[in-house]
Amino acid sequence: MMALNGDNALAVGALISSEDLGERVAAILADAGMQEEDAARMSALLVFAQESGIDSHGIAHLPSYVSGIASGSLKARPAMRMEGIFRAAAVLDADCAPGVLAGLQACDEAVVRARQCGAAIIAVRNSAHFGAASAFAEYLASQGMVGLILSNASATVAPRGAKTPLFGTNPIAAGFPDPNGSPLLIDFATTAGSRGRIRKAAVDGTAIPLDWALDKNGLPTSDAKVALTGTMQALGGEKGTILPLLVELLCVALSGGHPGSEVLVPQEGSNRPRGVSHLFVAMDARAFGGVEAVGSRISLISALIENTIPVDANHPPRMPGARGAALRQKARREGIRLSSTVVAALLEARNSVDQMKKSVSPEEEFPK
Repeated sequence: MMALNGDNALAVGALISSEDLGERVAAILADAGMQEEDAARMSALLVFAQESGIDSHGIAHLPSYVSGIASGSLKARPAMRMEGIFRAAAVLDADCAPGVLAGLQACDEAVVRARQCGAAIIAVRNSAHFGAASAFAEYLASQGMVGLILSNASATVAPRGAKTPLFGTNPIAAGFPDPNGSPLLIDFATTAGSRGRIRKAAVDGTAIPLDWALDKNGLPTSDAKVALTGTMQALGGEKGTILPLLVELLCVALSGGHPGSEVLVPQEGSNRPRGVSHLFVAMDARAFGGVEAVGSRISLISALIENTIPVDANHPPRMPGARGAALRQKARREGIRLSSTVVAALLEARNSVDQMKKSVSPEEEFPK
């Protein structure tokens, strides 16, 4: 089994607690130049993705965060600033922050403003890949907010009738507070599959569903490596291309950010800014009857869905996010089982940080 620099606790297949894994990730980020508090908060969201079974959007991105800081594409200590004259709506210029940090800053600002106004919208520009959108939805819900999160991404989806990609997988996520249990989380890419999962399938050498991607000629493919050279299929077929367009318009037009055709792929080894834009909406449940009232309505709708007659008794209807919630509970109880992808990402990120330290004199600081 592969381990991290001889650390048997990080061997492939081993179980590790969320706290232990989070501390290790935070240490790498702090050593890369981030403030300790920022590193800890960012680490928590990456670990959330691992707990939820979203391997493609968690610690697998750690090497790209570190390499981005090393190249100057990302800033370990960005000077983010709020712009705008309205209390309930504003723009956050993220100053090339790692997307997770930009998202947390936007959420914090949205919560404060929503508690004053009932609802608030924060558009974000000059950000980067922000991991699992559901992590921000969960955070907003934990603050008594109904949250809505949108983001654009590097171009992988062609407009209807075209071959040239202009839009990204452009995810949509929502979180609803529940005073009696875990919040209801909804998180989906506006494409039939996620780019991260296709990339993972390419590494693992596994096939992807035929309705996920198109090759360079616009034909469906189940070959993940071929898919990465083509385009993604929008959720819902041709008519579904409206969804990534809608997210693109809301994120880019409101923030003044870059369209997907100008956004860098997270793994691209460039010193240019990533250029991702997001949109965060926080709605204070108190403005709609309170958390108890909102939670009771959610419970009612959940019960209606879960009690419908199933087509297949072995696969009964369930609410979105139920699988992720169950995985998080198990991970926090038993630990996270380390995959080869996570161990390799930790090793690569740690090695990159060590190289950064060797290339910087004691008098110098890491990129800010």
